[in-house]
Amino acid sequence: MHTTGWSRGLEVSGGGQGVVSHAGLALLRHLADKTGLTGALSDALATARFLVHDRGRVVSDLACAIADGARVISDFRVMSDQRELFGLVASVPTAWRTLAEIARGGARADRRITAAVNAARRHAWAQVVARHGALPGVRLADKTLDGVTCIRLDATVTFAHSDKELAEGNFKGYGHHPLLAVCDNTGGEPLAWMLRRGSAGSNTAADHLAITDAAIAALPPGFRRKLMVTCDGAGASHALVAHLDKLAARRGYELTYSVGWALGEREKTALRLVPGQAWQAAIDARGEIRERRADDACTDAGCAHRACWIEEAHVTELTGLLRHSAGGDQLRAWPAAMRVFARRERPHPGAQLTLFEAGDGWRYSLWATNRAAGTRGWLGQAAYVDVAHRVQARVEDAIRTGKDCGIGHFPSFDFGINAAWLTAAMTGQILLAWLKLLALDGDLAKAEPKTVRYRVLHAAARLVRGGRKRRLKIQATWPWADAITAAWQRIDALPQAP
Repeated sequence: MHTTGWSRGLEVSGGGQGVVSHAGLALLRHLADKTGLTGALSDALATARFLVHDRGRVVSDLACAIADGARVISDFRVMSDQRELFGLVASVPTAWRTLAEIARGGARADRRITAAVNAARRHAWAQVVARHGALPGVRLADKTLDGVTCIRLDATVTFAHSDKELAEGNFKGYGHHPLLAVCDNTGGEPLAWMLRRGSAGSNTAADHLAITDAAIAALPPGFRRKLMVTCDGAGASHALVAHLDKLAARRGYELTYSVGWALGEREKTALRLVPGQAWQAAIDARGEIRERRADDACTDAGCAHRACWIEEAHVTELTGLLRHSAGGDQLRAWPAAMRVFARRERPHPGAQLTLFEAGDGWRYSLWATNRAAGTRGWLGQAAYVDVAHRVQARVEDAIRTGKDCGIGHFPSFDFGINAAWLTAAMTGQILLAWLKLLALDGDLAKAEPKTVRYRVLHAAARLVRGGRKRRLKIQATWPWADAITAAWQRIDALPQAP
C-alpha cells in the first residue's frame, strides 16, 4: 500500500493570487455592520482626537476575531492579514491601545459600550422575530415555554498561569472569577458580565443584584414583561431572593425565579418527614420518567411490569413542612410567595454522599421558586417545576463555549485591559448567537463555536474582481458552501440599523 501516494506530483509554491482564508469571517463582520453594532460602538468611543482607525471599528473587528478563535491580541492579525477582503484593518498595537483607552475610560466607557451593544440587540432581535415569528421559547424537557424571556446567572473561574492584577487564589485554583448573565432563548447569548477578582465570593449579593438588573436592562423593552431568572445554589442568597421577589411584584410585569437552596438541618428534618407517596417521579430531557431495569427483571426488555423497573429520581415539595413545622414557620424571614422543592436521585458510581445522604442512598438537591401553587397545566406539575430549575445547567454550556471565545485566557497583566477584553469576547459570542439565529439553518443553527469555525468561518475562497464588483467564491466542493452563500444573502438582506 502506497501511504504517501496522495503527495506524488504535488508542488507547493507561493504565487497564488486572490485566495482568501477565513472567508466566512466576512459574515460576522457584515452582521456587525448591518445590526448597527459597529456604528453604535463608533459613537460610544468617539473622541475629538484625530484617529486613523475608528475605535468602534477596532472593537467590532476584535470581537469578530475572537469569535473566529483569537485567544490573544496578536491573533487579531487574522483580519489585518486579509486586507484584500477586509480592507484597511487596525494593527495589533492599535488593538492594544484601544483596549487601554477603554480601560482608562472606566465606568463611563463601560456604560457607553453597553448601551451600544444593547441598541444593536434591539435591532437584531427584531429581525429574529421577523424571521422566526417570535423569539425562541425556553425548552423544558419535551415542552417549550413561549412568551417568556429566561435569564440565567452563573460565575466561573478563569485560571491565570502568570501574575495578573487581581488574580487570586480561590476554591478552584488561581485566577479571576467573572460573573455572567445569559439569555437561554437565544442559545446562551451574553446579556451582562462582570470581571471580578479571584477571591470574589460565589454568592456575593451586591454583584448578583447588579448583574441581574444589568441583564434585564439589556433586554429590548418588549421582552422584559415576562421573565424567568435562574441561579444555582452557589450564587443564591437571601438578598438575591428578596430582590427578585421585589421585581416580581412590579405592576404589569411577571417574573418567576428558581434559585438553588442549601440542604441544612431544617431541610433534613423536613425530608425525614416526607411520606413515600409524596415523592413524584422526575422526568428526563425527553419528558419520560427516569427509570432503569431492575436486577431481577424478567427477560422481556420491553415489558411494562412495574416490578421490573426502578425509578431513578423523584421530586417533592417541602414548603408545607417548613412553613407549618412543629417549631413554627421556619421560612418567615423569606418572601411569602416562595416555595421550596427537593429532588432525590440515585447517585452515579463514585459520587460522594454526605452522611445524611448515605443513610438512605439518595442524593438530594433543593431549590426555591415563586412559581404559584395554583399554576394550571403542565407548568404547575412538580416534575416540570423540577425541569425548569435543572435546565439552569445550560448556562454552563454557555460558559464552556465562552471560554472557547476569549474568556478562558486574559491577555494582559492590567485588570482594566482584561475587563475590556472580556467585553470584546462577550460581544464576539453575541455575534455568533445572532449569526445562528439570523442566517444559519439546521445543525449549523445549533452548532458550537468550534463547529461553526470549521464549517463556516474558516472556509477558504477565491476573491474575483470584475464589473466593478468583488465576488467571493467559496470552493464548490466544500460541503457547507451553499450554507455560507445563503447566510451572506440573508445578512445582506437585513434592513440596515439606523
